[in-house]
Amino acid sequence: MPNRQIQTLRQLKALDLRGANVTLAVVKEYKRDRISQYTVKYVPIDQRLENRLRNIIINPINSSNKVEEYAYDCPEPEEDQVRSINYEETDFYRIFEQLAELNPEEDIIENVEELVKSKAYMIILRNADGIQVVGFKTLPENWRMKRNKGLIPLLFKENRFEDLEQENVFSISRTVDLFYFNRFIFILSKKDFERGLNFREGMINNAEEMYQEAINLNLFVNMEILTARVGNNQRYLRKIATIRNLGHYRNPLYLQRLQQLSLVKGWSIQFEEEQIVITDETLDDILTLLQNKRLHSELTEEDFDVESIKPVNPNLNS
Repeated sequence: MPNRQIQTLRQLKALDLRGANVTLAVVKEYKRDRISQYTVKYVPIDQRLENRLRNIIINPINSSNKVEEYAYDCPEPEEDQVRSINYEETDFYRIFEQLAELNPEEDIIENVEELVKSKAYMIILRNADGIQVVGFKTLPENWRMKRNKGLIPLLFKENRFEDLEQENVFSISRTVDLFYFNRFIFILSKKDFERGLNFREGMINNAEEMYQEAINLNLFVNMEILTARVGNNQRYLRKIATIRNLGHYRNPLYLQRLQQLSLVKGWSIQFEEEQIVITDETLDDILTLLQNKRLHSELTEEDFDVESIKPVNPNLNS
């Protein structure tokens, strides 16, 4: 884990945000040439709501004590853990660029229709130096909803949000999906982070590039089974992304060892000369093996398929 991300989280936790200025902005998404574009507008809020929104950001920062780098195949963060990624690797980079240029007093939404079409909202904490921390939350498909447990009821009145106890027009969650600080995103919900910042589109493009590389390497027989199964399924796209990042399929010695072990251990992976034969029955096993996720226990002499892998002594292989 890069020391910079650990140090950045420590710097964030050391900030005194209790007196930070709080603003709320909504994010609207639209497509241009199948690429996501974003517009950001502020929503005026009352002081009581400011205090509640501030705590929505401060509380998860205080409880985040461990940080690990985000990867396509990493599990959801644990209770006191966050996943981190440089914001330039995500769509948040373009959202934040626009946010930094806006004036909270002038660049505000014009009507309730604009609000309803929003994809996400951001809670922004500022001090005299400018934006310090941003919390990001993806909205449900329709956030004009009845009161639910864990949601803060709001009324959009006279072009601003007001905090309510009885009447409910819109609801804001008591949690955020991620928070931004000093060029890094710290992820609290991996699933919502990927959905909110369109990681699926990036994974689809990554898969297409991997398919072309596999064709060039003459890697598979029946590759159409692979592409049909993966489609835009996020679980399979994540597997393909991991396979491509690891690159074991480019290593002839790895593939030779895979062929040998499949025969010895009875894994039923078939080869035609040096090509891996894909079938409906063996596809999942092939993807597991290309991710290097079939591991052998030295203690029980058993083989296991695992969801994520972390070397016990990574420096020994360097």
